Formats: sequence, C-alpha cells, structure tokens
Amino acid sequence: MGGNTSAMAHLALVVSAPWRGEDTGMMARFAAILVGLCLVSGPAMSGEAHKGYDLIFRGGTLSDFAPGDALHYASRTENEAAAPEASANETYALTLEEGGKVRLMRLLDEGEQPVAGFDASVGNPMAMFFLERLVRDLADATGGSTFYIRNRLKESLLEPETIRDTEITWAGVSHPAQAVVLAPFVGDEHAARLGPFAELRVVFDLSSSVPGWYHMMRAETPERAGASRFFQSTLRLKEPVK
Repeated sequence: MGGNTSAMAHLALVVSAPWRGEDTGMMARFAAILVGLCLVSGPAMSGEAHKGYDLIFRGGTLSDFAPGDALHYASRTENEAAAPEASANETYALTLEEGGKVRLMRLLDEGEQPVAGFDASVGNPMAMFFLERLVRDLADATGGSTFYIRNRLKESLLEPETIRDTEITWAGVSHPAQAVVLAPFVGDEHAARLGPFAELRVVFDLSSSVPGWYHMMRAETPERAGASRFFQSTLRLKEPVK
C-alpha cells in the first residue's frame, strides 16, 4: 500500500494549489478527503484490508496517455431530496496536458467550465471527484456533517461490502471487470437518521479493458416499487464517437 499512499499524498498537495479560474473550494475538499485516506495507512491496511481501496485508486491508469488525449464522462444525478432542477445530465472531459498534468472540465452548451487540475502520475482522479460530489449531495440531502460522511466513505473504502468479478460492455464487446461495492452507512449507529440513504450502495465497475480504468461509478438507494430510487448518481465513461 505504501506506493499508493505516497501517490495519494502527492495528489493531495497538487490539488491544494489551485489553477487559475478553477473551483478552489472543490480542490480544497479533494485535498481533505485524500489526506484523510492517506492517514489511515499502517497496520490496519495490511493483508486483504486494503484490496478495495487499491482497486479503486489504482495507480498508473493514465500512463499510456499522451498530451491532448481525453476521456469523457456522462453524469446523471436524480435526488428526490433536492429541487427538481438539481437533477441533471452533465458531461465532463479529463484531458492530459503538457507537463504531466490533467485538467477536468465541465462541458456546457456555451463552452467549458474548469473544475480542477491534477498530477497525471497518480492515475485517474475521477473516483475522487465522484466521491467528493457524493459527499456534497448527501450532506445537502440529509443535513449531515460532511466530516461524518467522508469518514464513513473512508472506512467503507477499507472494508468494502463485496468485491466480485463481473463483465462490462465496451465497443460492443464484453470484457472482464471487477465490481467493488461500498456500504458506507450499513450498521452505522446513526443510520436511522439517514432515511433511505442508510441503505446506500456505492459501486465501482473497473476494467483494464477500458481507458482510464473506470467504466462506471454509481451511488444509489434501494430500488422501490416501479423500479424508481430515492437517489441515484452515476458517472459513466463515454465511448468515442466514430
């Protein structure tokens, strides 16, 4: 785990130093959760305990990219605890730039909006982006503390509910993958205060067959009658347009 922890600590330092025009608040929150994750390394991280963490935060996932290469992610959030306009489809572009940096941009009808910048050497930062956005959404929906929610997510990263083999479809072909499932609030003493979020699951579909390692990330409450959910947030790698 030592190599990954060092890389994450380096990333925390990188995102603490804002790039001009970017969301400095978002970057500071990235740094906070990264530093927190780094601090849990040690005896508790020995053996199988860190397998889920290492799978999700795998290093070197952008090592084959060249300046100008980009990944595009489709985002969708549906949240009955928020105003209807808060549910939206968004697209993000993660682009490798000269000097070993990657820039995350939100793509808008009228152009692009900077989100954050990262050091590409530590790997794809989209899992951390997804988790930090989830922290914000859950805090807004429940009125809970972001500190508490981050800690629960941090602990669930170290003790996933399940890690299972699965398959994903990319470019019309099935590929082997692994699904890491987190259950951050199951068994928590404060779960009763979270309503439907108490049974939240966070799922990462991971495969070396797709660029950037992450095929899809999703956080969702249990399915209800009629196949609806109280909350669902997804971030999915888009296939290149041919």
